[in-house]
Order: sequence, then C-alpha cells, then structure tokens
Amino acid sequence: MRKSVKIRKIIFEILYEIKQKNINFDESYSNYTKNIFINDQDKSMIYNIVLNSIRNNFFIQSVLKKYLEKKTSIKIKILLLSAITQILYLDFKGYAVTNDTVEVAKIKKLNPGLVNALLKNVIINNENINKKKIEKSSIPNWFTKTLNKNGLDINKIINNISKEPSLHLVFKNEKYLKNFNEHYVKTTSSSAFVQKKRKVTDIENYLKGHWWVQDLASMLPIYLSPEFKSKKIIDMCSAPGGKSFQLLSQKNDLVLNDINSKRIDILNNNLNRLNFNGKVTNVNALNISENKSYDVVVLDSPCSGVGTLRRNPEILFKKKPPNLNLLIEVQKNLIDKATKLLKNKGTLIYMVCSFFYEETKDIKHKFLKKNKNFSQQKFELNKKNEFYQFVDGEGDILCLPTKFKDHMIDGFYAVKFIRND
Repeated sequence: MRKSVKIRKIIFEILYEIKQKNINFDESYSNYTKNIFINDQDKSMIYNIVLNSIRNNFFIQSVLKKYLEKKTSIKIKILLLSAITQILYLDFKGYAVTNDTVEVAKIKKLNPGLVNALLKNVIINNENINKKKIEKSSIPNWFTKTLNKNGLDINKIINNISKEPSLHLVFKNEKYLKNFNEHYVKTTSSSAFVQKKRKVTDIENYLKGHWWVQDLASMLPIYLSPEFKSKKIIDMCSAPGGKSFQLLSQKNDLVLNDINSKRIDILNNNLNRLNFNGKVTNVNALNISENKSYDVVVLDSPCSGVGTLRRNPEILFKKKPPNLNLLIEVQKNLIDKATKLLKNKGTLIYMVCSFFYEETKDIKHKFLKKNKNFSQQKFELNKKNEFYQFVDGEGDILCLPTKFKDHMIDGFYAVKFIRND
C-alpha cells in the first residue's frame, strides 16, 4: 500500500470513529498514529485534514447534496468529506487525492466507481462551487434549537467556527514578551497572537518556560481580576492549567485540583516546564475537603464546550450530542460545593467555555436566587478599553467565537460572586 493511500485510509478511519462511536478527536488521532511508521510531517497532515474536514462539514454537505444523485452510505460520505476538503479547502492536487481516495474505497469496498466519478466532477467544477454555502439540514438539531433559543445567528456561528483557531500565548511577565523574537500581535502587556502557526514545541523559549498556550477569551477573566494577587486560592478543575498559571504568576498561594489523572500529568509537565510551584491534587472536586477555606475559589466548570468548536469541532460531528441536562446538574453541584470552600468576603469566579444561556446566565441567576449571602461583583471596563466589547450589560464576560485583532478567539463566559456573611 502506498504511503499516501495509507495516510488517507487512516484519515477515513479517524473520521468514521469520531462520527459513529462518539470518540473525541484527540483520543482517536492518538490511537491511529501512535504505533505506525510515518514521520511527523505525515502525522501533521492527518491532523490537519481530519480537523479541517470536520470544520468544513456543513459546507461540504451542500456540495454532496448537489453532486450525489442517490442515497449513499455514511462511510462513503465520510470518505468523500475528507477528499473534498483536500481539493476545495486545502488546495491538494485533485488527481492525487482522487487516485488515493479511490484506492481506499477499493480497500473498504465503498463503491470506488462512484467515488471516482464524483471527485472528478468536483475537480472540473471547482471554480463554480460555492464553498461557503451551508447545508442547514446537516447541522445537528440540538444545536440549531439551542442557538434559536439563545437568539443567536446560526449562519454567523457556523461561519466563525469553520475557521482554524489562532495561537495565543500568555507570558509569565512583560519582560519575556518584550524579548520574544517571533512575529506576533500583542493583546496585553504579557500576551500575544503568534503570526506563524507551527508546532508549539518549536516556538522560541518553549523549553525555557517563558509562556504557555491559552486562548484570549479564556485568559480574560483572571486578567481582568487584578485583585487576585497574593491570595489563598483553589482552582477546582484546573487542568491543563492556563488560569492557574496566570494566578501563579501573580504570586498567589494556589491549590490546583483536577479529577482527570491524564490531565493532571499534563498539568504537572506544564508546571515543571514553567518552573511554577503549587499544590496539585487529583480528586473529584465535589470531594475536596472543607476543612480549609480560601480567599478565591476558581471554578472553570465542565460544560458543553461549544465555545471551543474551532478547536473541538467534533462536538457537532459526533452522532450523539452533549448531555446538556447532565452537565447543568454537574455545574450546579460544583458551584454549590465552591460556596463551602470560600471565606467571608471571598470571591467565587464561575467560568465555562460555552455561550449557551443554560450554562451561563441561567446558572448565575439561579445561584443568586438560592444564595442570598452572595452578590455579584461586576467586571467593569471603560468604553475605551479594547476588551469592553466582551463585558455585557450585566457585568459578565460573554464572548462568542469571533475575531479580535484579525485573529480567532473562542466563546467563553465568566461571572464573579462575593460572599457577604
């Protein structure tokens, strides 16, 4: 089997496993690439094609609707999805993609004649195909309903999340950013978008631990909380650690907890690289001891993850939707637990990488109604502040997946509460 055919067969297997077996991309990618003899460049090609296939799925479904004359199996559609992505969106040579894809179709017994004919048709009509037409019937019903319920523009959201995420770095201090020799666009005195995307470990000063990767939207809540300095803090769900690293750079006494042992390993590796010290615990946040109380409790709660759809596009590609009701129950339980860890006059900051009302505003309103001894501490910014657009009229941080300084940022939500008893 030619190497290029082998690579495209792996791409098909990963896409099919994500779609039909509800496997996360990272897990499936790791499973299919860890024990095969291909180089890093080939692995990067697999990574790139799979993610871009999923991101462009709703546009490609409109192409398939036009060029597929009869009902076709999900396997054939997935094989065509990856091939069309390469031809229309990644500028691969059409004949090479077609030849390899037909070979995969033969191996998997997926009607190679049909695959060949359709891809040749796409190549011939490449210039006339509307590459940004959304096939709305292919958007999961649960997502469409929730967007409509939240009053959000589905076309705008889909167009935004189809773009690749930008790479944003947060530095331990201003000096490290000033001495950074890569091309970048500054976002704060100690953070920036990297202009040229490449392997994170190849970026200057990675091994020296001068910076970590963190989305701008995710960075904002701690950045806009300058009062979190020299405090006793617990981060209940801390891995992989971006917000914790922000807090550690401000000389806070920090406990970093996470339930997931694999994520704890990543967290510890990051702490070692950055030369940060903090107490790391690996327990279910609901079981954290209440013998100690803290000035600040940070709760970046498990959620649907819809704010990170550019990074995790498989959320909309999987057959099964996120269990929103279960997640909301988890969020309520965790925020209740957080109140028991907080000192009087202490601050609880609740965050989710979501923009759904049920996981954001609704949690806030129900929390304040239930806990009369808490009040909201608003994020307040001057209109001239460039981050003013991300703070809403209620004083919450609320970002949709959007652009900032011509770079992509995630959707995110944060609210702060003060304990008053």
